[in-house]
Amino acid sequence: MKEHISPSQAGKLCAMTIFANKIFLLPSLMYEGAKSDGFFIALLLYALDFLTLIVFLLLKRKYPTQKLTEILEKRLGKVVTKIIYIVFMVFFLFKILLTYSVFYVYMKQQIYQDEFTFLTLVCVLPVINHGVLLGLRSFARTVEMYYFVVLAGFAACLLVGLGTMETFPHFFSSNPSAFFSTAFRYVFSFGDYLFLFFIMDKVEIDGKKDEWRIIKPAIIAVVFVLALFFIFYACYQVTAFMHNNAIVDIIAIFEYSALGRIDVIAMVLVMFLCLFALEVFHYSFCEAFCGVFKGLNRTYSVVVFDVIFLALYITKIGRYSTMISYVQSWLPYFCILTEVLFPFVMLLLSMRKKKGRKYEKVF
Repeated sequence: MKEHISPSQAGKLCAMTIFANKIFLLPSLMYEGAKSDGFFIALLLYALDFLTLIVFLLLKRKYPTQKLTEILEKRLGKVVTKIIYIVFMVFFLFKILLTYSVFYVYMKQQIYQDEFTFLTLVCVLPVINHGVLLGLRSFARTVEMYYFVVLAGFAACLLVGLGTMETFPHFFSSNPSAFFSTAFRYVFSFGDYLFLFFIMDKVEIDGKKDEWRIIKPAIIAVVFVLALFFIFYACYQVTAFMHNNAIVDIIAIFEYSALGRIDVIAMVLVMFLCLFALEVFHYSFCEAFCGVFKGLNRTYSVVVFDVIFLALYITKIGRYSTMISYVQSWLPYFCILTEVLFPFVMLLLSMRKKKGRKYEKVF
């Protein structure tokens, strides 16, 4: 079954991962460490992330049809390739746990006001499993179908939020130490383009126009998230650390106006974004799993994922408070491997060989 997707679809998948984990709790957490300068931290981390996208496009130019496993095994060897894929299995698994735990707490606070763990798992897991089993092409088309609906909902929230602004945020209120330590502490929430390396053989790119079709939706998503940070810090200049759902909190002032509860727009937006992001990360986990265990197909990877996910969540390793502590403690150091070292190695592999010189495997 062909699973190739267009550059436009790949760009829209990037947009979903860019939105993930940025529009709820992150602005509040960054405010605790760097005040309103969290806006510039997000801008910095997005800029560094964009370098990863550039590396992907360079690698794709050199290896237009090859899988990542083929490239790595040829240049680095099978052992190193499996280690890299295992590292990314862990990376994508914790991305899923973080996204799901934040989504669950949001839904609990806004709708049920009580524990409904089993109901959420029953609703979410089958949906993302089905999306992965149908294949990349199917859920990429679904994301493409709802992309403009998501943007319209996001834009509506931002426009309402503009009405709550009374002044600009107070920038440059943190010292360099607090700024960079906060940036490092929440770097795990980024790394938005890394999944592209694991589907690079399925993305059809022919020329710079196709590359722009990937870059454009990513840039639009970044602009929307930065606008959210700006409006959020303008609305809550002192109490931002108390507001854990940024996309909802910027329209909270109109919650019981004559228009009714317009926060339903944010609720629907959150549901779409979380499900799409979870599907992207889930598919990436399965691709990494199949890269390690080549004798097993995607069905096995989905079963293994469900078992691991449920085990971690039931034992409270994947719960909200635990995940936030992980994000602030050891996961940033883990990101040195995934968001720094890996793109650097891919950059080296994307460089063209000079004529007359032969290269051997790095390892």
